[in-house]
Amino acid sequence: MLVEPVAFFPLNITYGTREVYDRVPQGNFSEVNLAPGPDGQVDGSYEFMGTSNSYIEFSNSAGGVLDVRYSITLLCWVYYDGQDGPLFNYKTSGDWGVHLWVTDGKLFARFTKRDYSLTDALLNTTLTGGWRCVGASYNNITGEAKLWVNGTFVQTLNIGVGLELATQDSVRMGAKTGDGRYFKGRITQMRVYDLALPGELIQEILGETVL
Repeated sequence: MLVEPVAFFPLNITYGTREVYDRVPQGNFSEVNLAPGPDGQVDGSYEFMGTSNSYIEFSNSAGGVLDVRYSITLLCWVYYDGQDGPLFNYKTSGDWGVHLWVTDGKLFARFTKRDYSLTDALLNTTLTGGWRCVGASYNNITGEAKLWVNGTFVQTLNIGVGLELATQDSVRMGAKTGDGRYFKGRITQMRVYDLALPGELIQEILGETVL
């Protein structure tokens, strides 16, 4: 049985920038376009243009749906088109919250602490070459942080047990105010969980029907 995410954004023509159950306000967007998704679905993703004004933003606050605080898994499908930037970035400007990025063409994640102090980052796997299902997770009980690509973990790092995460702020995909790196490519099927998913559940999610 699949675990229900706290938020799921299909990011396609059916749902636009809405969360499937409207648990989060519809995302505000700027200069993004619907584009083909994995397996060629028509209008099955959103394309980001690689500029400061090309983003999707989701409202969030302390105690909100996206404020998972302790353990987390972020999962999405991404098509990288050669320009680094944020896939899912808590805190739209200033200090860093928890964030999943493409950096130097590779998958990057950092599970920032609640007071915005930094932890060791994870960086692995070049993302060129088409669609990938990518993700990152942190387990508050074991301290393990992991990067996932196509259902297999490609890096693991113990960053400390019992961390409280900086997930209390709004989220932007595509751009962060004040940072000169802007993601160019496509994203779809963005999921946020309040636990660190094991590999077998991620494999099940990969096999789900796309909404």
